[in-house]
Amino acid sequence: MKIKVKILTPRGKVYEKEANLVNFRTVEGAMGVLPRRAPIITHLAISEVEVVHDEGRDKVKVAGGFLYCDGESVTVVTSDAGGS
Repeated sequence: MKIKVKILTPRGKVYEKEANLVNFRTVEGAMGVLPRRAPIITHLAISEVEVVHDEGRDKVKVAGGFLYCDGESVTVVTSDAGGS
């Protein structure tokens, strides 16, 4: 089972992929989510979101923002994002 990951900015969608694991840093500390996780909404710190998938891993820098996970998908809404 995979979890769908989307990173959105005011300019539009900057990242979309299916993942095995998503790691990120909230304003209170580091977290990771797997498929079928209980729902969560959290405030992201200025950091990187790491997306682990079958082909490897991607790191996307985010300028803070919010992360929503419903167990089937992870959506990050941030003012700015880019690859590292």
